[in-house]
Amino acid sequence: MNKQSRAWLGAGLATLVLGGAGFGLATKLRPAHAEGGGGMPPAKVAVAAAQKTEVARFLGGIGTLEANRQVEVPAEVEGRIAKILFTPGAEVRAGQVLVQLNDAPEQGDLERLTAQRASARALLERTRRLVPQQAATQEQLEQAQAAFDQASGELRRVQALLEQKRIKAPFDGVLGIRRVNLGQFVRAGDALVSLTDSRTLFANITLPETALPALKRNQQVALSVDAYPGRVFQGRLSTIEPQIGSDTRTVRLQATVDNADGALAPGMFVNGRVALPARTDAITVPETAITYSTHGDSVFIVVPAEKGGGFSAQQVFVKAGARQGGLVVIEKGLSPGDKVVTSGQLRLYTGAAVAPGDKDTLSLTQESKS
Repeated sequence: MNKQSRAWLGAGLATLVLGGAGFGLATKLRPAHAEGGGGMPPAKVAVAAAQKTEVARFLGGIGTLEANRQVEVPAEVEGRIAKILFTPGAEVRAGQVLVQLNDAPEQGDLERLTAQRASARALLERTRRLVPQQAATQEQLEQAQAAFDQASGELRRVQALLEQKRIKAPFDGVLGIRRVNLGQFVRAGDALVSLTDSRTLFANITLPETALPALKRNQQVALSVDAYPGRVFQGRLSTIEPQIGSDTRTVRLQATVDNADGALAPGMFVNGRVALPARTDAITVPETAITYSTHGDSVFIVVPAEKGGGFSAQQVFVKAGARQGGLVVIEKGLSPGDKVVTSGQLRLYTGAAVAPGDKDTLSLTQESKS
């Protein structure tokens, strides 16, 4: 054997010696938990039991609030504004005079016609006394009656015109911004001021046409507005539009809402939820238990390991339903009592060893709420 061969042989023996020493050292340094095989310790996870609970059901929609009574108070006849008798933003009563138009010509006509009617009445009474004495004819009595009736009609016409020039509030409510000024000439139909009665409001909501079979009058409606985050206003479903919108394929609803405290205002955007009978057999799990992916929603459940005791994870595909209060309704895939992983499932796979936490996270959530 030449020198070059002996050198290669020596290098190979040195490599084998070093490799054996390294293996022995690695064996001595291996963690105790690796002796049983597998190498990885059980993953620590939090779990919760799938529970059969009663879940409230709602049909949600959006809409707008409308006052029970609201109107732009108009002028019934044309004329010049002689007096403005209201304060913008004030509360008024039905029949309260808001604006007085110039009625001087009509006041003159009223005095003239009042006198004419009094004269016609006197003539009629005198003629009635003379007819039995044959001092007046029946024809003269009829003429006197016609003159009195004509004078009475003219007087009522002028009185009605005077009443029209006293523009009054049609109902109790709150006035808005004044639209006219003193001395301004207005025509019939011109808006003078808005008047709103918002002690009771209507919430006009739209829902998909598929919701129609579940709707009934007097159902409870929960309403929320952006102006009061977290506050829920209660209403009652008072009207269901009998026709489906042909352009939107939606059904219009109207809920009646008590607004005694004046918190709500007409025109507000509103979210409405129509209450349906509660579902008593719903299976729910915490929202954090659901893993969403393009292949479908799934959860990991904890089951006894097939070998060596302990527990392992098993992936189960589910059909998730409505969400409410941090819980998800499981329509398909789980049974009551199944232990689902609520945290720590990021690196799990079917068959992975797990170490469930001592406490049920769902129970902890319920205890914190109570």
